[in-house]
Amino acid sequence: MKNAQSPTSVDNRTEANNKKIIFADFSCAKFGTLRQWLNKENIVSYEATDPTAFLEKVSEEQFELCTVNLLLGGIGPFELIRKVKERSLNKEIKIVVVSRQVHKVNIQNTIAAGAHDFVAEPFENEVLLNRILYHLSPQKTVDISQYEAIPLSDPSQWNFVNLSVEVSEMLSRIERGREHQVFHEALKKVSDLTDSNRTSLIIAEPETGTGVVLASSDDPKFFDFPVRLANYPEIQHVIYSEKFVLIPDVSSSALTRDISKSVKSIPIGSLMVFPVRYQNEVIGVLTIRRPRASELPSNETLRLLQSLANNMAAQSNIKLLLRKIYRDQKVQNG
Repeated sequence: MKNAQSPTSVDNRTEANNKKIIFADFSCAKFGTLRQWLNKENIVSYEATDPTAFLEKVSEEQFELCTVNLLLGGIGPFELIRKVKERSLNKEIKIVVVSRQVHKVNIQNTIAAGAHDFVAEPFENEVLLNRILYHLSPQKTVDISQYEAIPLSDPSQWNFVNLSVEVSEMLSRIERGREHQVFHEALKKVSDLTDSNRTSLIIAEPETGTGVVLASSDDPKFFDFPVRLANYPEIQHVIYSEKFVLIPDVSSSALTRDISKSVKSIPIGSLMVFPVRYQNEVIGVLTIRRPRASELPSNETLRLLQSLANNMAAQSNIKLLLRKIYRDQKVQNG
């Protein structure tokens, strides 16, 4: 087929037993090293350099994931995403946009059109590899609108309601700069209520690829800790998609298995990630790590945890706190 090239070699493995993905871009040479790495993970990769060949390929073969350049072809970037959703042989195909058009409206339109993630160019091979491995692993996403208006009727949830009220009251009285104390106490109680061994509140600046762990449930001294978002594809996914994500079993993919191994002091069986909103913008996440595999919580639980996360964001003016942290760190580092 014109402009739809063969996969990379797969050694002695049978291609039919491997996951398949396809790169759609003007020039796929940039993915050369990445394709070799994917091959080692038993992932066969194809490439297409025009939209016609790309759409034909996804309509004929079962692909688990595709990457799309926003400017590929003349039919319009968001229309191309919609056509992938319509024509793909695999109706559950994951779509990752890779583009230099890193503007808020482009990202929002990309997700609205049906894409699952957005990766800015130029990218590091390791970053894109992690995002691909993440999206190929079993996960569940939930639109916030599906649970944020659920009426509360289950008496067992009143512990979350009381905690949300308590946090609001504490944050209204705490001195600026000491919010992390309230965050820690709140996260510790969230961990107890959700049978979690680590709950963290993280704010992020996707433009710089950085974030800050404001507090964590397991250590009151661990706060205002800078992190590199490239190491946390699940956080990037939630920030761009604005959806709740559950990874029910971290042992089910190479990426999350490695995460579990790297944090040996804290067993990780499953991972929940909530978007944190402030002034109608997702500025970070609430992460809940549980020691065992778990299923999706009830909508009431999701709503209450989401409300608590948003409460902490709004009451403490996280956006300004983040900027202050970065300014202070810049001054300290010269």
